[in-house]
Amino acid sequence: MGIFIHLVDSGEVKNLYGYPIFGTTLALLSLGIFLLLFKEWSIHGPTNLPIVGVESPGYLARVKARRKFVSHGFQIVRDAYYKHYGKNFVITTNSNEKVILTYNQVKELSNAPDDTVSMSHSSAQTMMAQHTGLSGFVGIHYVREAVKAELNKNLGNMIGDLLEEAQFALRTELPGFATDEWVSVDIPAVALRAVARISGRAFIGLPLCRNEDWLALSIAFTTDVFQEVNKLTPVPKLLRPFFAYIWNSAGSVKSNKRKAQSLLAPVIQRRLEEEGLAEKNGTVRQNHRDLLQWLTARVTPDHKNVNVLSGMQLMTGLASIHTTGTGFTNMIFDLAEHQECIQPIREEMETLIAANGGVLDRATLRKMRKTDSFLRESFRTKLSLLGFNRMIMKNMTLSDGTYLPKGTLVAAPAAIFSSDPGFVEDPEVFDGFRWYKKSLGVADRAVDNNNASNTSPTNLIFSYGRHACPGRYFVVEVMKIMLAFMLLQYDIKYPEGQSRPPNIQMGEFSYPDRRQKILFRKRPGPKKFSFL
Repeated sequence: MGIFIHLVDSGEVKNLYGYPIFGTTLALLSLGIFLLLFKEWSIHGPTNLPIVGVESPGYLARVKARRKFVSHGFQIVRDAYYKHYGKNFVITTNSNEKVILTYNQVKELSNAPDDTVSMSHSSAQTMMAQHTGLSGFVGIHYVREAVKAELNKNLGNMIGDLLEEAQFALRTELPGFATDEWVSVDIPAVALRAVARISGRAFIGLPLCRNEDWLALSIAFTTDVFQEVNKLTPVPKLLRPFFAYIWNSAGSVKSNKRKAQSLLAPVIQRRLEEEGLAEKNGTVRQNHRDLLQWLTARVTPDHKNVNVLSGMQLMTGLASIHTTGTGFTNMIFDLAEHQECIQPIREEMETLIAANGGVLDRATLRKMRKTDSFLRESFRTKLSLLGFNRMIMKNMTLSDGTYLPKGTLVAAPAAIFSSDPGFVEDPEVFDGFRWYKKSLGVADRAVDNNNASNTSPTNLIFSYGRHACPGRYFVVEVMKIMLAFMLLQYDIKYPEGQSRPPNIQMGEFSYPDRRQKILFRKRPGPKKFSFL
């Protein structure tokens, strides 16, 4: 280095390239950069676990494996699961390496403290939060607390609001129908917009939940985030900060956040003023029955502002709207395929609602066991590949002797568990009333583990343990409400000569084919219930 500085300081720049030392230095520097970028980084070396999906050593083989995972991820993990049955292995996904957990390990880690096993750190790394702008959102833990303590508790009181919004949403989103006419419906689009509307009623209330700008934003935010993640995924980790800066990867998230603040500011400010006046006058403030109200009441003073509260609303939508819309689309696709299940479900709905005086309330929804069973079976057969995603925060050794270094990403093979004959009888058969028949043998409904909102180490649609999705009861009930509105008013089927298309499997995700249309026909006669 001293010679190099001396040469430059001597002003002999024009002859610099003639010196062997410069060529050597440049070559070593280039080699160092090459080795740094193409080194076979792996935190899993100390575990000595087999790495599947990688056909040869080296960085380029990892790149090839990541690309293959996108198109063949389900097959790769399924083959490895049965090859190493009951044991761990490492999978190279399209963005990270993950240790695949066993059933017993999921149980062991399910209630570990956050400073040992973290869901949030795993999500942040998977979503590249530092590059996509998601790390700018604060106080997200308040959402989990508010959903757990307030939303779930108030679902019974909110049922009227949800029914009203479901009626408005489906009347708005479904096309018009003439008598005895089959109409082609873009059910993926209808489901997504209806879910966004109904969720908006529960999250922010009227009138903003019916604002078209808010509706578009609540749907677009998730799409924009994943587009940025997908752009950065093929880029080596060391280069991601550079490309994220060049591509302005956080730009769309920041733009959406500004839109959310603009739309929510008048609502939040008005509610804060109401709260201030109530405190000043010693009166009871107006009680808005929505998540925004519960968050406003729960957050600390430094978080009680438009920036934080609007960010929480965006993140709540990110976690719920697209996943619920996808789940409902899968269920409609499955029902159209399994016509034999439609009339029993419809009759169950009509019988229960009639017995309740024509009123659809939460207790009636929870008694819809055939509906619930079909929903759970649809979940089971359309699960994403991986679930229970966590990051190990401290070096740890599990009870079976498996060593997991700090920083390890772990996941359970959710879709494979749900199709393992050791856990599910005849898993390749779609049995819409599988869980209903199992529930008949349970004397106490309070301990029935066959319902759609149940979680277990082998049923990971809503994860499991300390971080099982707190909004799962809301999701299931919204889907039941939407299904009741549809089946009590319409017949459904596939167009002539068509059947249920297989889901599109991309990486660790499973999506219904959004190109598929479903035919709807208005059922004859007057509406049986006033809420329809």
